Amino acid sequence: MISEALRTKMKRIRESASNQFEQHEQACNEIRKENAVLLTEFADWMRQQGVSERTVGMHLSNAAFYIQEFLLYEQPLRPQDGSGSIEMYLGYWFIRKGPIATPGTVKSTATSLIKFYSFLVENGSVTAGQLEAMRKTIKAGMPRMQERARRYNDPTISDPGMIWI
Repeated sequence: MISEALRTKMKRIRESASNQFEQHEQACNEIRKENAVLLTEFADWMRQQGVSERTVGMHLSNAAFYIQEFLLYEQPLRPQDGSGSIEMYLGYWFIRKGPIATPGTVKSTATSLIKFYSFLVENGSVTAGQLEAMRKTIKAGMPRMQERARRYNDPTISDPGMIWI
């Protein structure tokens, strides 16, 4: 039998967790709206550069998945706060959660994110230093990230620990 004091404490904990969840969802929804505007501006920016509609669609889709899914997954982050998370995204999260992660899609997604963050530099949301750090991280980690994607899709690897080495 649960005491009244324990029951009251459990109720407070549930209410607190519910409030925290609601605050998290509210912050994510606010950021999603901001991101939608950014993505529209990003598409327009690419079109002004003469990028084909097919390429615009690919880069837009890759950037949207990063900023609307990954950056909001654990805590609500805006794109300008997420540039340092690129290795976690490409080398782990995208491989596990992305629609299809292959060595090729890891590389093309990296290209899309560099293009997106180049746009953010031009609109003043991030610094050139943040973009350069992102580029260096991608360049240094790309072989490892692509190898992880290859191993993740290899049906002969049955030990999950062998994927993430």
